[in-house]
Amino acid sequence: MKSLILYWSGSGNTLKVAETIQNGLIANDVEVDIMEISENLNIEIYDYDLVFFGSPSYQWIPPEPVQKFIKNTMNRYREGKRPIGAPKKSGKFGVIFCTFAGIHTGYKEGYTAGKYMAQFLEHMGFFVLDEWYTVGRFNGWEEGNKFGNLGDITDRPNQNDLDIIYKNTLELLQGFKEV
Repeated sequence: MKSLILYWSGSGNTLKVAETIQNGLIANDVEVDIMEISENLNIEIYDYDLVFFGSPSYQWIPPEPVQKFIKNTMNRYREGKRPIGAPKKSGKFGVIFCTFAGIHTGYKEGYTAGKYMAQFLEHMGFFVLDEWYTVGRFNGWEEGNKFGNLGDITDRPNQNDLDIIYKNTLELLQGFKEV
């Protein structure tokens, strides 16, 4: 199995999650490439069997560089007359991971961004296996880190959060071994 971790991280929260996923894949001898998203990144995602796609949630959606990457990638495949949308491509799977501060409404802060990214992979014909949401500190607003809906998130994602991501990665891979 060949895997890809695509991520964008403005403050380091999403990078920590991406690196944790990478460690879980490497520990299971899964070939993995990890790439930071830029709007002009030109990657052949169909070269990969398992794609992890991650981003923070900025005001409930992925940040602009991620949105531009999605738009540019979709346009590139359309212009290349490569079918996208449906049906699902055999053997192509994806996992979404999203970091968010949740200072106002909690875990719901990340859901829209996660669904946005999942729709991209589904339009590309990937079967999205799961969506992982991880609390991360809000950079630039210390008061929001201490007094938000989720309590004090100053040190998030912490080791416990990353242990959950690592465990999720191992469980996901176990499912592939059982098939």
